[in-house]
Amino acid sequence: MVALLTVGQLRRLVQASWDAVVLWMIQKPRVLRLPRPEQQIQFELACRLREAVRAAAEAPSWDRLFFDASGETSGGSRGVFGRRPALWLDTHQLYGLDPAEERTPHTPDLALSVHVLRAPPAVLELDDDGRPRDREWVPSSLGVQGLVLEDEVRTFDELSRHGVESWLFVVYANEALRTTVVDVRAVASWASWKEVSPTLRWAARHFRAKPPR
Repeated sequence: MVALLTVGQLRRLVQASWDAVVLWMIQKPRVLRLPRPEQQIQFELACRLREAVRAAAEAPSWDRLFFDASGETSGGSRGVFGRRPALWLDTHQLYGLDPAEERTPHTPDLALSVHVLRAPPAVLELDDDGRPRDREWVPSSLGVQGLVLEDEVRTFDELSRHGVESWLFVVYANEALRTTVVDVRAVASWASWKEVSPTLRWAARHFRAKPPR
C-alpha cells in the first residue's frame, strides 16, 4: 500500500534531493572532469529521489522512477517532445490514480534533467595524440553549450504544455575563474545562480504542468 502524496510534497522531495546532490558535488569535484558529468550527477539525483519518495510514500518497494542517461548530453540535444528526459517518474500510484488511465494534464508525470556548462581551463596541455593530459574531456564553446541548453528549455516548455511537471537543473563550472558568456548572462539569461564555491554555481528552472486550454 502506498501512502498518497500531494504535488507540493513531491516538489519538496525533488528540491531536497537536489540539495543533497549539490553537497555531494562539493565532496566529489572530480565528477565535473568526466567526459559527460551529467550522467553521474543525474544518477545520484535519481538514487536520492527514489529513496526520498519511498520514505514519504511509506513504500520501500516503490520503483516507478526511470533513469536513462544514454542520450546525448554535453554538446548534444535530447531532441523533440516524445523523447523522455533522463529522469522520469510515473506519478499515478503516488497520486492514487488509475495506472491504466490515459495520461491527461490532470494526471501529470514528472520529468527531470541536469545540464552542465563548463568553461575551458586556463591552460590545456595535450599529449602526443592531441588529448588533454589532466582531464577526460575536450573543452567546447560555452556559446554552443548554451544553444543546447536553450533547446532543452524548449523541450521542457513543450512537456509542460502536455501536462508534465518538470525541473531542469543547470550546473556551471568555471575552473579558471575567467569571465565568460555565462557571467554576462548571454547564456542561461533566465537563471538565478546559487554559488556553491568560487568555481561552481547552479540554477534550477521549474516547469509547472499547464492545464488544458
